[in-house]
Amino acid sequence: MDRSRNAGLQIGRAVAALSVAYFHSYIALRVFPEAAQYPIRQLSDSGFLGVNLFFAISGYVICIVASRPDFSPWPFAIKRVFRLYPMYWITMLLIVLLIIFGKYRIEPLGHFLYSMTLLPQSGAPAFDPSWTLERELVFYALAALVVPLGGVPALALALASLAFAGWWFGNPWSFHLISTVQSDFLAGVIVFLGHDRLRWLGGWAPIVFGTALLAYTRTHDFAFSVPVSFAVILLGMVNLRLPTHWLPVRMLVALGDASYSIYLLHYIVFMLSVLLAAQIHLIWQLPLPDWLCEPWRFLTLAVCCAISYLTFRSIEQPFIRIGIGIAGARTNGLKKMAPPLGTSAVARLEQPD
Repeated sequence: MDRSRNAGLQIGRAVAALSVAYFHSYIALRVFPEAAQYPIRQLSDSGFLGVNLFFAISGYVICIVASRPDFSPWPFAIKRVFRLYPMYWITMLLIVLLIIFGKYRIEPLGHFLYSMTLLPQSGAPAFDPSWTLERELVFYALAALVVPLGGVPALALALASLAFAGWWFGNPWSFHLISTVQSDFLAGVIVFLGHDRLRWLGGWAPIVFGTALLAYTRTHDFAFSVPVSFAVILLGMVNLRLPTHWLPVRMLVALGDASYSIYLLHYIVFMLSVLLAAQIHLIWQLPLPDWLCEPWRFLTLAVCCAISYLTFRSIEQPFIRIGIGIAGARTNGLKKMAPPLGTSAVARLEQPD
């Protein structure tokens, strides 16, 4: 079984993406009076923590990949590029269209082009959500360098040192290296290291305890409380044994597959939702009643999920396969040039991570 794609982990991705999307869903409601909004308070206040869960899941999954005997940095980098950049660049093209029609802030050309590289920058990127992708790339590079040399424990030590230094020095500009964000990736690394020993805890007990701890820390915060909470929650998610034939489970797994598209596209879908509501009001002279506010929010979220699943199937998946194919061809070429390595030779191509 591919541990990076079990149902619990995919549902974790869906929860993370939907939490962030709900947190920003107020954007789609700008044509309604604020008094008409009745948000789910936990999500409207703390839904941004879905980003931290994304980072923890990345920490866990990348450890699975980087600790394999056949791991090689270059094929890993190729697959990461084809996993992240095609959908991101398509999103950025949509942002260009919004800028042209005056629906998104104007960015200097140089800043916009640099933001498309996802390389670290000290200020905000041209597309707001992509700040997380810059930090993902830094983590990928760190894992690719450290794990082959010292294994996953060395990566855990490096992340702990960088996170502590970030906390101590107040997250200085260091190309995203010295940063408390590293503690979120560390949460996933720790789960990877301790998963086999803690399997006896099962799935639901850690999820319930971790969620309660996360809720408690919203009013009683302490250093690194969020990554500690998400480490416990993630442990439960990877331990879950779910009936994958159940429709709700299958739908959540599908949303987990589409979570990257949901994360990238929700901003754009929400802005288009506002434009549609304004057109209904101005052109068709149909007033939008206040009671429609919350249904409009959830309808927009549903449309975002549907579009994101379509882009996952039509854009993300084909490019993932291309990346796997190119990485596999490079790996096979390196094997032909190298002397026989016995049982450490690559036996198969990796599945999408």
